[in-house]
Amino acid sequence: MDKDAEGLGADFELWQQLTDDYEAALGALARAEPGARERVVKLSRALQHMHPELSDLSPVGDER
Repeated sequence: MDKDAEGLGADFELWQQLTDDYEAALGALARAEPGARERVVKLSRALQHMHPELSDLSPVGDER
């Protein structure tokens, strides 16, 4: 964990790890590595689970 983030709690530590892993998975996807798409989807779902209020964001003006 980042030294500056110490003391922010387990939720932040998990979020930080998930975002780091997501960044790495996107790189793997860009390189067309086998299994990368599945890792990106899994990590995306894990991040959405942490913040469900952000999981249905749509562009401005997009009526759903």
